[in-house]
Amino acid sequence: MKGFNKDYYTLIGSLPQLPRFDRATRLPITQERLYERLKMLEPEDAHILSRIESFLFWKRQVVKETAAELSRQYDSLMSLPMPGALKEFIKTILAQRTIMVGLRRRQRGLPPPAHGEVWRLGPLVRHIEKHWTDPDFKLAATYPFITRARELLAAGDAPGLDKHGGLYGWRVVDEMVFGREFTFVGVFGYVFKWNMVAYWLSFDGRMAQKRFEELVAEVCGEYEK
Repeated sequence: MKGFNKDYYTLIGSLPQLPRFDRATRLPITQERLYERLKMLEPEDAHILSRIESFLFWKRQVVKETAAELSRQYDSLMSLPMPGALKEFIKTILAQRTIMVGLRRRQRGLPPPAHGEVWRLGPLVRHIEKHWTDPDFKLAATYPFITRARELLAAGDAPGLDKHGGLYGWRVVDEMVFGREFTFVGVFGYVFKWNMVAYWLSFDGRMAQKRFEELVAEVCGEYEK
């Protein structure tokens, strides 16, 4: 496909360097200016970016939608002709979120999902159900973030859990973009990181515990229904 090999040297060169989200004191480029620059994208790439943004980015409140609806949106998204690196990235981020839902559910003392119950999506669902009693669902070797995430969850440390999850996502982006800095994958990586920085700068530590408890309640409430 045309968008797979499209180079975006001019676009990437016009974007200021982003600080790591937890070290940022301000956004180096406003949302308005960023999306003005993104008009340089080919139409098919702009469409794919928009679709991923609506499904995956940090500001999205995914727990407010049913797993069945998320599954439908996921299948539709993954049918788009995008680079393989982007598809793998989406799968990895969804795997992280599936693990966190499992950890939250178990932390609340809820039982493992019944066989056939639609509670999340992706290849880890059945694995987590099978290894429910293992502290890390026997996934720590593949997803090393899980052990620390479990500890932070048990401690009720919402800011720490947000930062820990963000650092994992940041590293995943770096790995995806390496060697593809001036392609559509590189552009996507920049936009994803920009959203992370914007989210972190808007993070109110005083509201962290309240948000943490609301998220757990929403997740568990969906299962109880």
